[in-house]
Amino acid sequence: MMRMRRSPLEGIGTTQASIVKYLRRKGSASRVEIAELCGVTPAAVSMMTRDLIERGIIVEGARRQTGRGAPPIDLTLNPFAAYALGIHANRFLVTLTLLDFCGTTVGELQLPGAYSTFANVKSEIKQGKELLLARNGIDANLLIGAGIAMPTRFRQDTAFLDLAEEIISWAGSDLSSSLQLSLGCPIIIENDANAAAMGELTLGNAANYQHFAYLYLSEGIGSGIIIGQELYRGNVGNAGEIGALRSRGLSRPSFEDLAGWCHERVGHIPQGRSSETWTEYLNGNSAIFEAWLDRAGPETARLAFMMAAVLAPSAIYIGGTLPKMVRERLAGWLDFAQSNPFEGARVLQPQILIPQISATDSVALGAAAMILHALPELL
Repeated sequence: MMRMRRSPLEGIGTTQASIVKYLRRKGSASRVEIAELCGVTPAAVSMMTRDLIERGIIVEGARRQTGRGAPPIDLTLNPFAAYALGIHANRFLVTLTLLDFCGTTVGELQLPGAYSTFANVKSEIKQGKELLLARNGIDANLLIGAGIAMPTRFRQDTAFLDLAEEIISWAGSDLSSSLQLSLGCPIIIENDANAAAMGELTLGNAANYQHFAYLYLSEGIGSGIIIGQELYRGNVGNAGEIGALRSRGLSRPSFEDLAGWCHERVGHIPQGRSSETWTEYLNGNSAIFEAWLDRAGPETARLAFMMAAVLAPSAIYIGGTLPKMVRERLAGWLDFAQSNPFEGARVLQPQILIPQISATDSVALGAAAMILHALPELL
């Protein structure tokens, strides 16, 4: 019987995990810089980094050129130490993103389809994982976990999920246990909006905002909340349910609403939710699209204004599965001085940004980033 290799991450402590997170974000740092960050003695840092080097988690780089004294040695993460898998699953598409230990994308895989049953989704995820690992020559034992993002809420004191209406047909089993058994590694199931926000925090957020909100416009409407560069999940994990403030019977800046609007007026819509296909379709039906923007724009402004009033974020990112062109047009409504969503009410205007992460699917990337961020709790 073949013995599984022990993960080099097994048994690392909380402070060591903080060192790993810091190096992932900064790229490299000296032991002195790490000691200042962690608030521990240089001797303790030396001991902890020696252990991480022996495990193959971090590596020593070149010495810096300095004027006096012994030049410091930069430490960096070993990208090949471990890998994280991120999965974004909805009824139109399953996307998988594989990250190395530094957070660099190793491979991506998109599997479009009509996923009406959980069995179909689970099968595609398992096959996709095996294909990604094989393509890149990665030992399955180096996969430290899989983050799985889907449109869901969480229930109090239960393993069962409160799935969004679009995937309600997946209900009826403990999805978490079933997926963990199928993939053979630890997993985290997360709301898709939270995963997108974590992707921006971990691998985007070029301005290094400490506090920001991520407005997630997909089939429904949600948001992720970052406070002090940490994801705020709220009670059970359901913080950010901004879509609950708009009745489903009213106009909504969602993909479902846009599709229904276009189908009613054009008579046909593209199959699936391909951003490229929908962008071409909307450009070809510009009058219909402009009319929808006139309806959806004020609603987007109201939702963003409420987020700004309650959270006072430095920035609001507008992400989601709505095509980038659509989100860019909606972003214009979030200049509150111009849109005046609550007739004279004022808040401090946050920066309004479109995520710039270079990824096929920012949610899948964020789900993988959550695995890297979860150390050592996940092990």
